[in-house]
Order: sequence, then C-alpha cells, then structure tokens
Amino acid sequence: MKKRKANDGRATTDGTHDVNTGNTNDGDGFLSSWFGYFSGRRDDASAGTPSNEQLIHQSLSQMNNIMMRMEEKLSTVSNTVVTLESRCEQLEEKCSSLETILESTALTNKTLMYHEMLIRNQNWKYPARVYTFNELLDTNYDDEGVNYIYHTSQVLKRSTEALRRGDFTHQHVVKHGDKGILLDIQEGVSSFADDINNELSPHWREFAAALKHFKPAFDVLPDDCDTSITFNNVQLNQEMTQLVEEALMNLPFKIFALCSSYHFHGGMSTIAQMMGSNRYLQKLQFSLIQDMDRNDITNLCSAIHRHPSLVDVAFDHCFTSGWGGDEMLNSLLRTDNDLKLERLSMPENNLRGSHSGLVNVCSLLSDFLATNPRLKELNLTDNSFDESDAVLIANALRSNTTLKHLYIDGNQIDDDGAEALKRALYDGSSLNSVADSNHHCYIDTDFLMMVHNMDLNESEDREINRAHKIYSLLSSRNKTMTNVQDFGDIGGVKLLPNILEIVQKYSRSTGGDNFCVEALSIVYEIMRRWDEIYKALGNSGR
Repeated sequence: MKKRKANDGRATTDGTHDVNTGNTNDGDGFLSSWFGYFSGRRDDASAGTPSNEQLIHQSLSQMNNIMMRMEEKLSTVSNTVVTLESRCEQLEEKCSSLETILESTALTNKTLMYHEMLIRNQNWKYPARVYTFNELLDTNYDDEGVNYIYHTSQVLKRSTEALRRGDFTHQHVVKHGDKGILLDIQEGVSSFADDINNELSPHWREFAAALKHFKPAFDVLPDDCDTSITFNNVQLNQEMTQLVEEALMNLPFKIFALCSSYHFHGGMSTIAQMMGSNRYLQKLQFSLIQDMDRNDITNLCSAIHRHPSLVDVAFDHCFTSGWGGDEMLNSLLRTDNDLKLERLSMPENNLRGSHSGLVNVCSLLSDFLATNPRLKELNLTDNSFDESDAVLIANALRSNTTLKHLYIDGNQIDDDGAEALKRALYDGSSLNSVADSNHHCYIDTDFLMMVHNMDLNESEDREINRAHKIYSLLSSRNKTMTNVQDFGDIGGVKLLPNILEIVQKYSRSTGGDNFCVEALSIVYEIMRRWDEIYKALGNSGR
C-alpha cells in the first residue's frame, strides 16, 4: 500500500500518534462534547423565562429601591418643611412684633393728638357773652323765655368748657368706665320761636366747634368703653342743626340718644346722615319725638338697615298721636329680612296690630319672628295689641328659637290671648307637645305665665326650662297614674331615656314645690306599667 503524506491531516499508519477528538475524557469524548453543547443551549433557553418566584423577588427588590429613594426624598422634603415652619414662625413673630409696634405707634400718635388738642385749648377762653338773669329781664322776652335763655346758655357754656379741657360731661352712668357727652337742657319748657333760639346761636356755635374737634378724646379710650352722645330737651334752629350735624360726623361714639328735642331741623334725615358716617354706632334711642313724618320714617329705617354694627334701636313714646307707630314697625320689618337688630323697643307708640289701617302689622311681625331673625329682645309694652294679635305672636313663638325676652304688658290682651301665649311656652296635651314647646322666650305680660306653680322659661338655659316642664307634667299625671298612656305613641317611647334622666336630675331642684311629686313615685309608676311600655317598645320596632 502507498503511504499517506505525513502532513495531509489524516492519521498515520505508524501508530506514533493517537487521534485526538478534543476531549480528554476516557472514551465517549465526541458524544460527551455533543451532549454538553445541546444541554447548554437548553439551559440557556430555560434561563430566558424566569420563574414566578424570581419575578416576585425582582419586583420586591425594585419596590424596595423605589421606597428607599422615596424615603430619601421625603426626608429632604421633611427637612425643607421644618425649615419653612421655622421661617414661618420667625415671620409670625416679626409680624406680631410689627403689629405691636404699629399699635403702640398708633396709640402714641392718638395720645399725641389728644395732648396737642389740650395744648391748643390751654389758653382758650369762652368767647360768647353769657348774660346774667337780670340783664335778660331787661329785654323784651317774657319770663319763660328769659329763664330758658339763661339756663340754656349756662349749660352750653359748661359743656363747651369741659370739651375744651378734654373732659366727658357724662361718666359712669350705665357702668363704671363708660364715657359720654350729655347736653341736658331744662326739662318741661315750651317750644320757643326762632327769635329766642337765635339768641342762643353764639353758644351753639361754640359748642359745635368744641365737639367737632373732640375726636382725639374718643380715640384714646379703650375699645370696650361705651361712649355716648345724648341730647335732652334741645331746641335748634336750622343753622344750629347744620352745625351740630357737621360736628357729629365721624365721631366714633357707640350710643346716640335724642329725647324731647323740638325744632330739630332736618329731623331724621340729619340723624340718618350722622349714622352713615359712624360705623361704631351700636345703639339708637329716641324718646318723646313727636314730629316724624313719612320721609323721616323712610330715611331712618333705611339707615338702620344699612348700618353695619347697629344692634339696638328704641322708639319710646314717639307716636302717641295715633299715627306713625305701625308705619315705623312696618318699615323696619319689610326689607328682605336684612334687619340686623338684636333689640327693638317700641313702648307707648299706639301700635294697633290687626286694627291698623295698613297691612296687619302683627301678622307681619308674626311672619318675621317665625324666620328666626337675630332679634333677642322685643318690647311692645303699653300699646294697643289685642287677643288676635297675641294669637299671631304665639303662633310665631312655636317655631322661634332666637327671641329671649318679649315685653307685651299694658296692651288690650284678654284671657284667651294670654292663654295662647302660655300654650306656646307650655302645651301640656302630651309629653311630645311639652318637649316641642318654646323653651327660649320669657314673656312679660299682665297675666302670670305660670303652670303648676312654675314660671315658664325663667332660666336662660333652654334645656333646664324643657326639663322642668316635662317633670311638671309627669308630676301632674302621676297623681292619676296616667303617664304611661303617652308611651303608646312612638314619640313618647323615644322620650323615655329623657324622662328617666329628668326625673333623676331635677327632682332635687323641686324640693320646696308642693305640687311636684317625689321622683320615686314617677319611677314606680313607670315600672308598675312596664308591660305596656314593653309593648310600645315592640310596636316601635325596638
């Protein structure tokens, strides 16, 4: 045979070298290599689709990383918030400090202005001549006119000098610390003609000038100080009215009272303009003002409705001629329910209610009260309301929860009207009716508002009034053992926990009341008839 070439890549025949397949294992080298190649590919293929456990582990790991990054961000944000809070606190302290400085500066400025006013008036002398009584007797005025001129000029001089000194002429009248300006002219004098009032013009000019520049004295008073201006028995001509009106503008007093003032030219229009310039005004009081016309009523009521802080208005004995009272009340109530008053007083004004020539004023009042306005106190004493008016008011009180005190004595209300008012406060037909009665309003009438020796609504606490009434009814029915009959009604059952609480709590407060029975007696009655109560409880679905 021919020999193969040594380098032809094939095996030689001399046996010097073995054939090497690339695998050093004993035998099966080629098969093992082949098997490893394909099994490796299979492992790679299976690694491409991770198991559920691997996916969950990867997700948890990612979420953990996200949460760690969020915690880092939250920590940064928290630190930023703390820094901002600290800066806000610092700014608040600075603002508070600035406010204190501003308040102190404002008070200092007001005090300086007050002292400047005193310094300006230090050498001031009253310039208007004040005639002696004997000098006035030599004039052409009669004795009454002379007496009026003399006393009025003396009052105006004293009041003007006090204002120039920075003093209030009216102090500690209602409570300690209140300040006011009172101009009280001689009471009981007649209405004088313009020639006598013109004689007093120089004095009115001096008073008006001092009043106009008196604002610094108001400004240095504490905010809670009640300040007032009161004119009693004042007679002014047109010029003097204008001067006083200008002086009152922008003075920050809280109470204005006008009593028995004749010839107050401009009437209520003057008062209305003054009200518009004083946002501090809280109380307006008129007494014995007889000359109001429709324009006065319209202007004044409009100013009352517009005023931002006025809460107390009184018209005392202003419409005794038979006209005006109903018109005033009608105008106050008929303005879209925007009346802000908490107290309204209209005694002795010939209010006629259902007998008025207008729309029934008491019907209007009833509708007004039923809307639960801000009104807390209403004084209708010494008017002409009758039993039909009382019924209308009583109907309104059934739903009203804001009125605390109603004065209605001195009217023409008979027994039926009084009974209607009493029933609004105490309807003893059932426990539910008593519980739903008016427990807020105390009524002053010519009749006793009492039931079972108990003054109705004498406490300012509604719940105490309600509880006393329920206990009183339980006491009265306990004497005939008829309390349980009310429990047949679902509403009566619902009141049972209330009843037991009331019996326990309020029996001690009626120890001196011979009418009320002992608490144990009421509880005994309820327990004795418990089977009926149990049936009622079952009927109510409990």
